[in-house]
Amino acid sequence: MPVPPTGLRIIFTPYHVGLRNHRVGNGPHRILAMGLEKKLQDLGVKIDITEIEPVDDYEGEIGRSFEVLRRVSRAVMQAVLSNQFPLVLSGNCMASAGVACGLRAARARQAQEENEEVGNGDLDLGFIYFDAHDDLDSPDVNENGYFDAMGLSMLRGESWKTLMRSVPGFEPFEYAGRFLYCGLRDQSAVQRQRVIEAGMHAVWGGDGDGEKRDFAAQLAVILNEGIYGFIPTLVHLDLDVLDESYGKVNDYPSPGGIFEEDLVSCLGLVGRKALSRSLTVCSFDPDAGDGDRIAKIAIRAVVAFVDGLLEMEKLGVDRGGYIVSGVL
Repeated sequence: MPVPPTGLRIIFTPYHVGLRNHRVGNGPHRILAMGLEKKLQDLGVKIDITEIEPVDDYEGEIGRSFEVLRRVSRAVMQAVLSNQFPLVLSGNCMASAGVACGLRAARARQAQEENEEVGNGDLDLGFIYFDAHDDLDSPDVNENGYFDAMGLSMLRGESWKTLMRSVPGFEPFEYAGRFLYCGLRDQSAVQRQRVIEAGMHAVWGGDGDGEKRDFAAQLAVILNEGIYGFIPTLVHLDLDVLDESYGKVNDYPSPGGIFEEDLVSCLGLVGRKALSRSLTVCSFDPDAGDGDRIAKIAIRAVVAFVDGLLEMEKLGVDRGGYIVSGVL
């Protein structure tokens, strides 16, 4: 049986396409500078920090990016095996592909140590993605050349197959019935159809029509009725899920997004209701708009999420062989 985390490890990976502190690579710095560590310590959580070292010696955008993924996977695996909850502060959002591989590698190691027989399906995850974009592009359908839009097609074994096999813990992941987007909206018709065909579900964002959507209420229904409280789940927060009225979070703002109070409520719900095994916070360029404001929103959301985990600890919930008591 997996041992529950007894602390939280911040995995600090400030990279954009393998370039350190470049554009969204600066986001992790701003979030830490605005006091995230202190806020979490105020909850009584023990914090360690692991930093992903520079990857300058690797070839180009692709080579650097995959080395970051390899290192993130290893860092996540080490955190889990040390009974720590991985909180990944990333520039690029494809870091979650490395996180998923690290979670799978850790679970496989734990099973091996306990002489437990597991198949690949037993090592799959649930996914809850707060994101305006689906990240499911393959090179064949991508229109803007943005490499970071391909993380989930890579993770399901559709693209960059040879390089993905170099990421520790990688085996193609299955998304059907176990993948939930919240705030998804900035898509072409082709992208939206790919999400539907993959069996992924969404609490959809708006299209600029001005209609107010109650994301937290819709999310609560799915979490109460769905599987995410019973399977290990990766949680991903791309800060461009916020509505464009907050200004530019990165180069891809869009209307119809989540407002601050709803985002904080949603992350708290996920902390309480899902069997969360990691949280990635990413895709925030603090120099694109009001960086301090966005960083403070990110910190509120993370704190609400961790507070939800602590609430589960008090309840001592047993879900699918994972004892939640003592989660942090």
